[in-house]
Amino acid sequence: MLLRTMALAAVALAAGAAICPNPPVPALSPRAPADVCIPDPFNALTLNFFDDYSWRMFTAMVWPAAHNQRGGADTARGIGGSGARVFETFKSLWEVFHDDGSAPTAAFNAYDPPSANTCRAATRFGDVVLAASTPYGDIGQAGIGELTGPLVAQNGRYVRYQTLYNQVAYDYIVRNRYYLRDRLPPIPSPRPDVPVMQFPVGSIVVKAAWLDVRGLPKALLSRLYKRPATVRDPDTGACSSATVALIGLHIVQKTATRPQWIWSSFEQADTAPLFAGIVGDYLLNDGSPTPMPEENPIPLVPLPKQPAKPFNVVRNSATSIHPNTHAANSAWRDLLKGTVWRNYQLIVTQWPLQPGNQALPVPVANTGDIYNTFPGTGPGATSDSAFANLTMETFDQRRVELGCMSCHNRARLAADFLWSVLDHAYPAKIAPAPAAVRAAR
Repeated sequence: MLLRTMALAAVALAAGAAICPNPPVPALSPRAPADVCIPDPFNALTLNFFDDYSWRMFTAMVWPAAHNQRGGADTARGIGGSGARVFETFKSLWEVFHDDGSAPTAAFNAYDPPSANTCRAATRFGDVVLAASTPYGDIGQAGIGELTGPLVAQNGRYVRYQTLYNQVAYDYIVRNRYYLRDRLPPIPSPRPDVPVMQFPVGSIVVKAAWLDVRGLPKALLSRLYKRPATVRDPDTGACSSATVALIGLHIVQKTATRPQWIWSSFEQADTAPLFAGIVGDYLLNDGSPTPMPEENPIPLVPLPKQPAKPFNVVRNSATSIHPNTHAANSAWRDLLKGTVWRNYQLIVTQWPLQPGNQALPVPVANTGDIYNTFPGTGPGATSDSAFANLTMETFDQRRVELGCMSCHNRARLAADFLWSVLDHAYPAKIAPAPAAVRAAR
């Protein structure tokens, strides 16, 4: 009993609080939570606690960054302050995995030379480069180890994706030279119960969805977080500066109690109507009753020129945002009044489940499949919650097997759930899915 009490005290300390309020109390802070905070004992559904964790993580990630300190928050300013946000100062994918296999910079706070990115842009603190070495590399949506068709917004511009790593995750990759494919540890036979690669606790990986704002209605522009970025034109290959808006954000963190990572997913609130046919200005929907196509009508290869013809995106009514998550969104958005972040919403938090007391750490041997996660199909799970982000997994809303954790579970043993490592370690092995390629006529 003493050992168990000491273990739980350590977990509470890691979570940044000795007492976990029930229900959780929203509070803005520039400090990212180290872990979810769950009262002990607690044997019921912990959705409220995980959603509270997700919002705390989101607000910490979008807090103004401390000047010239990559990954650090400016604690002297509020969340509404100007300048680069914390997550934008993390190491971007192109800074970790170079096209020629060369080593990334050893220092997290340093910047690669212009030759390291496709646009040959000289980057400084807070700069964002949205460019890949192939015309579709940052435009194709992520499938299971491959790229699927792109998402086009109502202004005819493609949504672009950016993956970023905090210092804990970056240092681990660089130290072990996991940016090289031949350095990735093989999976032995018989297959082990735990991943052969295990990122340290505190590792954070972010995936952002960005949209060029040209042609968007004025009513939407004021509701979006916008910033300049260097963007590569997929038609010409030329790079230029453009104003882009954040429309989606995935945040995953490896924690002491959840070694399968905690998965938090956010969208800008004007992405699509809550119900099909609601009139209004939306990023991915024209406000008409026109249904969403069954499959993506736009090929990745060859990629149609911009402005491309948009299609309506609708959230599946069978997997809408969970009512508890809606309530959490309302409470947190009240705290964010007067800032652009009030116009963002949590879509889903996914985490590993276990029987009994949910305050206890989950064993690292547990998998991240749908039988052991929320949302899912196992005991204590549910399949009637949203599990797909409309800006990133647009056509994956009908099968919980395609949700964040279940999809990434296929990369669990080889890369501790991170497809980005498996796909981009040099030489990269990421290519368009056959269904995303249309024969040129």
